[in-house]
Amino acid sequence: MKRTEMRELAFKTIYSKFFNPSNEEIFANADQTGLEFTSKILHNFASHYQEINDFLSSKLKGYTIDRINKIDLAILILAVIELKYVKENPKEVIINEAVELAKKYSTDKSPKFINGILADIVK
Repeated sequence: MKRTEMRELAFKTIYSKFFNPSNEEIFANADQTGLEFTSKILHNFASHYQEINDFLSSKLKGYTIDRINKIDLAILILAVIELKYVKENPKEVIINEAVELAKKYSTDKSPKFINGILADIVK
């Protein structure tokens, strides 16, 4: 599986956790299928969720975490995990992948929104 596909699986898992937080078999499945990259992201999500939310909250201008579309929030969380904890890809790649996920799964305004927040984070 390509890294982009593993990242997309991690995004979908993070998004699903907003609606079913007790669904632990998702983490086990990532571990068992040899998707180390996905597993790293998901374990960091579980370990640092509140810290990531606090960090994102500090970067939002005119928004709160509660106001952000859940798809966009999952994408931002994924990108922050990669930027702060996983650190296996260049910042530009992480931002580009996040924008591509937004184009695929979210609204027309989301890619620009996500790009702006992530650009501010990597400054």
